[in-house]
Amino acid sequence: MAKDYYQTLGVDKTASQDEIKKAFRQLARKYHPDANPENKKEAETKFKEISEAYEVLSDENKRKMYDQTGSVDFGSGRSDFTWQDFSHQGDFGDLHDVFERIFGGGSGFGGGNESFFGGFGSNEPNLDLLTDLKITLRDAFEGNSSTVKYRRNAPCDECKGTGAEGGKLKRCTTCNGTGQQRVVQGQGFFRMVSVTTCRTCNGRGSVPVAVCKVCKGTGSIPTTESLEIKIPRGAVNNLRLRLRGKGQSYNGKTGDLYVQLVIPDDPLIRRINDDLQVVQEITFPEAALGGERTIEVFGRQHSIKIVAGTQPGDIIRVRGSGMPHLNAKGSGDLLVVMKVVVPKHLNSKQKELISGLMEEGEKKHSWLRI
Repeated sequence: MAKDYYQTLGVDKTASQDEIKKAFRQLARKYHPDANPENKKEAETKFKEISEAYEVLSDENKRKMYDQTGSVDFGSGRSDFTWQDFSHQGDFGDLHDVFERIFGGGSGFGGGNESFFGGFGSNEPNLDLLTDLKITLRDAFEGNSSTVKYRRNAPCDECKGTGAEGGKLKRCTTCNGTGQQRVVQGQGFFRMVSVTTCRTCNGRGSVPVAVCKVCKGTGSIPTTESLEIKIPRGAVNNLRLRLRGKGQSYNGKTGDLYVQLVIPDDPLIRRINDDLQVVQEITFPEAALGGERTIEVFGRQHSIKIVAGTQPGDIIRVRGSGMPHLNAKGSGDLLVVMKVVVPKHLNSKQKELISGLMEEGEKKHSWLRI
């Protein structure tokens, strides 16, 4: 049975991004496990459901795909949502305390490999990076390539990210290779035992035999990356492209890079979903008598037929000549808006002809009569 993300967040299918964000914020606080100590497991499940719904509906591309097909591709053809797919933890300043415990530094809320609230009790930072890439509407139309430059801590080539000279590691004697430490607090009968990440090996269970001299044992080197990005045809504004293994490196692990496309408005071409709208100036005689015009959009020629009696603002639709559908076959339409240009300066002959037309318009059955 298909999931109803709109129902999950309690919003209409026509809801704006502000309404969707507001609904998620309210539900995130309502179903946060700390606010439901008696039903923590149920709260975790509900929190995951609303997070999945927000991940889809807050993304223009995913939302469009969901509205059209009833499902979403979370990458590599996956339709199942995992916590690694949630990319909006930095969008809510007022929920910082919630996401801080989820994505790093907290003690976690539960256990299990699939639980969003388990396995985040380490001191490791979030290794994913987000950077903007400004492209043109034409880039999105043609599916061009563009280069993004950014700074990151890349894996050390000398030790292959291990932090150990020659990549040689040995078992951590502090945690005996488990990556975890048991910490006992209190005395006598009242004692509390907690399990934390081993501070010696940072949870890896192993330590270098000898520290790498290049990265000083960190396993990473600060560097400036320059990557060529292939823009998908039909890309929309704020679309996020995921490049696996191109994020920050730490403790032998590497995150992903998210490239968010920024598409400024084109001064001559307006995008309406997958339709492209342009304004074409025509003369009064063309509007009255009809004719043909050839217009160019992103280097492509389109022939349009202007019918007699065309009015200012009339639209000629050229089907299949608009924006390519993202991740689907076909394209939107090209919408050509007619703009009848009235001359500002006339010579005596032109004035005489137009005056004659005005006199003709005063006749009862004249075609110029309004």
